[in-house]
Amino acid sequence: AAAESAPWGRGGVPISKGLYGAPTRMVAAEDAVLRRFGSWEAFLAEPPLDELFRLERRRPASSSDDMQTESTEEATSQGEIVVRPRLVSSTQRSRILARARMALARRLHEEFSVWWREGKVPLPAYTQRRVTWWDHKPKLPFDVQIQSRSKDRNRIFDERFLYRQQIIRARNAQRKERRAEWQEERKKLLAEKEKHKKDRRERALKAVEGSHCSGLLGNLAPLLPKTGKSSSTH
Repeated sequence: AAAESAPWGRGGVPISKGLYGAPTRMVAAEDAVLRRFGSWEAFLAEPPLDELFRLERRRPASSSDDMQTESTEEATSQGEIVVRPRLVSSTQRSRILARARMALARRLHEEFSVWWREGKVPLPAYTQRRVTWWDHKPKLPFDVQIQSRSKDRNRIFDERFLYRQQIIRARNAQRKERRAEWQEERKKLLAEKEKHKKDRRERALKAVEGSHCSGLLGNLAPLLPKTGKSSSTH
């Protein structure tokens, strides 16, 4: 029964594009959305998907004067949640879906790219320097590097060469300073962008705050693949 209810294979890969000899399986959208975002409203309010859909609360129709004098908050809390599509062109829709695909891929990459020392006590300076040498070995001093030049083809003391290297080192130092300034500015831009995305997500979820939005897309049972357990019951 467990094997029938939980199909195995490479999730999310179409059968037509599966590798030779590697099993594939189709993952239902409802299960994938609930596991990734926790709810449908969080999925539809996630940028840039909020540019395709808008969550609203439809107020119930009232004919009496007492219902019209009801407070706005109470009327809003009793309404029905609806999903309305936004009017976009086919080109814009393709671009929004491409941005959503890249955002999900970036989010998945960040989850699987956790540094092995995250959340632990920082290493001492000497130990951290020795660990860094595995990937990035420090350069030798310039006075030691020029000793490897062939004395048969180059002069022992070349003023032009030394002057040229002095100019290159000064240029590299300026580039390093500009690169450090850009890194600080880039961090600020990314922080502002993340704050803007958070504000967009909160504005999109404000209309359905405090409600359970299950079944926003209607009955998906006819569209979901049938498992062995469900087919045996029928």
